[in-house]
Amino acid sequence: MFALIFKLGALTHPEMAFTALHSQIVWLEVSRFIESALGGSAFAITFFAVVNIFGQAIFLNRIANRHHLFPKATYFPALGYIMVTSLFKEWNYLSAALISNWLLLAMLSNMLMLYAATDARKKIFNIGCFISLTALLVFPNIIFIALLLLALAILRPFKAAEWMVGLLGILTPFYFLAGLFYLFSDITLLKRMISVGFSLPKEIKNPQVVLTSFGMILVLLTAGVFYLNIHMSRMLIQTKKWWWVVIASFFISIVAGIFTVAKGYNQWMAFLPAATLVFTNIWFVEKRKWINSIFFYLFLAVVFFAQWK
Repeated sequence: MFALIFKLGALTHPEMAFTALHSQIVWLEVSRFIESALGGSAFAITFFAVVNIFGQAIFLNRIANRHHLFPKATYFPALGYIMVTSLFKEWNYLSAALISNWLLLAMLSNMLMLYAATDARKKIFNIGCFISLTALLVFPNIIFIALLLLALAILRPFKAAEWMVGLLGILTPFYFLAGLFYLFSDITLLKRMISVGFSLPKEIKNPQVVLTSFGMILVLLTAGVFYLNIHMSRMLIQTKKWWWVVIASFFISIVAGIFTVAKGYNQWMAFLPAATLVFTNIWFVEKRKWINSIFFYLFLAVVFFAQWK
């Protein structure tokens, strides 16, 4: 119900929104398939995007509850993810960044399982594959290789074989894609996919909405970091290590967003899962209900402002 309410603005103004760069060869093919499967209907495609956001919210919530990132089981991470994706209109529509978040969530889920895994090689291989697959959609996400190395250093005793398995997992999707390009197309397409850069927008459309939404995210993250610092002082070592992986994911996703050559704000979707987990601490650590209510209703007001302005 919350997903439908918060996404009502997007559903009443559906868009095809298949924005793709010249370098996003895989996404161009995937988007054509989705458009054909959904009959080219703008509403069906937008509703499909909303369903994806809802599914990712539930997946993120499952990760948080399974690994006891918060003191008790909760639906706040799911609600927070649905709300934060409503702050910018581009985040409500189908894009390569939205689809790649599925892979980033799967990557994070498998990473947090490494701590207790007796034979972690299968999971490490899968993590490497997830990183490569998300890079095939949004190439700067290849920097999440650094997160894999950090996760192995934080959660596992050093084993050279596990690090090599991770490298093998990273190379495997590129190997098969290179083979397909060689057989059916042009191997130089693989080089075209490597698109990294940095550019500032020439102008900001709807500056009131953009600045208000950006300010809301900044307030939530500042408060979230403050409360997370309090929360971490009470954690078990295992939970603390999981949180260090989440924090590392947050900073690495910001770097990936900075070096993504894209239009609009889609490139920043990669940082939303980790950011959501960080600011959800507000509603668990702060015991004064009136402060929790202020944060929630202020967040709610900004969401509706961003959706309907």
